Amino acid sequence: MNKKYRLLSFFILSFFIGYLYISLIYNGLWFKLTDGLSELKLIHYPIMLILTFYVTLTLHELGHFFAFLFQGIPLRALYLTVFVFYKDKAGWHFTIKPKLWVLGGGLVIPDIQNIDHDDIYESIKRKFAISLITAPIVTILFMALVFITFIISLIYSNASIWIGFYAVFTLFTMILSSLYIYTFKLSAQSFYGDFVAYRKMKEDETFALAQVIQYAMFSLHEYDTRDQYFFIKTKEMLKSLKLSSNLFHVMLLTHYIDSIIRSNQEIDLVLHEKIKEYSRKPSVRDEHSLLLAYELCAYFYKLKDVERAYQLFNNIQLRISDRLDPKMKDYLKYRTMHIIHLEDHQAFLSNPDNVYIGNSWIFEAVSDPYELLEEQHEKLPFVEYKSDVFFPEIAPSSEQKSDLN
Repeated sequence: MNKKYRLLSFFILSFFIGYLYISLIYNGLWFKLTDGLSELKLIHYPIMLILTFYVTLTLHELGHFFAFLFQGIPLRALYLTVFVFYKDKAGWHFTIKPKLWVLGGGLVIPDIQNIDHDDIYESIKRKFAISLITAPIVTILFMALVFITFIISLIYSNASIWIGFYAVFTLFTMILSSLYIYTFKLSAQSFYGDFVAYRKMKEDETFALAQVIQYAMFSLHEYDTRDQYFFIKTKEMLKSLKLSSNLFHVMLLTHYIDSIIRSNQEIDLVLHEKIKEYSRKPSVRDEHSLLLAYELCAYFYKLKDVERAYQLFNNIQLRISDRLDPKMKDYLKYRTMHIIHLEDHQAFLSNPDNVYIGNSWIFEAVSDPYELLEEQHEKLPFVEYKSDVFFPEIAPSSEQKSDLN
């Protein structure tokens, strides 16, 4: 929002607050409000803030939850800060994860079922988009409902304590909901507010495919046809792109390469040439791009291009940023050295304290990150790295001839 519109918004808000204040005094409601607030003690305010936070957060996440549910997509988990409701094959469970305080919000994880053709995939995309926009609508409607209810209560109720509590609840609801609405419009490299994600789900094919594949990882059931569909879909999309360090290009390329390395999918020769070009100077500026760079080493080794794999590995060591997490750098380095037979690091990889799981700990309730990584610690089939050496025939000198005689 530019300076002109910010100034206009400020004047509109100031006018609205002034008009509301004068109306309250003129109608004798201001004194009812102040009398109600005087009934509250100081301790009531933090309690009301916590209560309001969880009410507004829960309603927002339930907007996502029921939007999925009503469209026929089952759910895996509902996060409300440290409180987690999750489903496994035995049914629904509840747990508390204190570490999740750092999220400062909630999360809904759908259970993506089998996808084996484009009609189902497009339907899933639409349902994702509807779920993304439903929650902000719930937040906005609830904020409006609370405010209207407060005005009605102030006019018709004579219960001072009720007016006091509901006034504080309304104030906190307005503040928190406004904050939520602000975050809906934000985006960063790996964070997208609901409004932004909704638009990208409808307009950005790479974003949509990466998101659907990512959430499919948490499905209760495995589907070979879904994995094959995702591989083909990813391959065709990558072939149509000019590969770059864009996060979703990186995610899709990582998925494609992982399918080659660990699921023995067949390579696409056209895409292979694009990958070779990309690998000449891959990005190593963040976690996702560094992971891809090391996976490219494994990719070339898998294809028995050992020289290119080792050259790329050495190139990464020269270009890697000092700003990246040291634990992540060590883990990816030693894992790659292990699987492409540069050095044996089985002892290192067997120690969970050395394994870098990034933000995957957030999903521990529905997926064990250490178990998922075990497959990626397995060495690839050994490829002999050799080159033929030819020594030119040299005629012996006169001295050598005499020695021979």
